[in-house]
Amino acid sequence: MHDRTDGLSNQLVSYAQSRLSRLSRHFDRIVDVEVDFERESRRGSNPDCSVWITVHTHGRRHPLAHASEKAADPRAALDLALDKVDRQVVKLKEKIKLERKRAAMTTPEDGESDDAELPELERIRLKLQPESLAEAEAALESSRHPCYVFLDETSGMVNVCFRRPDGGLTVIEPVVK
Repeated sequence: MHDRTDGLSNQLVSYAQSRLSRLSRHFDRIVDVEVDFERESRRGSNPDCSVWITVHTHGRRHPLAHASEKAADPRAALDLALDKVDRQVVKLKEKIKLERKRAAMTTPEDGESDDAELPELERIRLKLQPESLAEAEAALESSRHPCYVFLDETSGMVNVCFRRPDGGLTVIEPVVK
């Protein structure tokens, strides 16, 4: 605690420490808490006390919570600021929980597959003309696709031809049982 007043009483220091320990029951990632007290005097009135509380948490995404309050009494200012910080810490914890929940929902766990996440089946309808194997090979060379579907003019069956990595040509011919 940082004291910019004439001096804090031991009772106020122990009270602040006991109230600040309450924050750790909400959120276990608290690394450090700074409390600054400062007495401000105004002309013709009682001096006010300002309290600034800064909570440093573990993590890059949500580094800290901060609150400041003024009151005539240091204990009242501390209570008001602690209530603000307490709400911020609870909100921060809920935000982190929600982010984790969203991340878990978007990435399927290992070994599991969800039918709802599979892409929709794409159907392509082709009008096929009878072709020879030489015509199919020429069409495959001129196409940017890795395979070519054609109607074999000799057998009357639908065949697929594709170029192997070694440069050879492979034709898939269906066998009907």
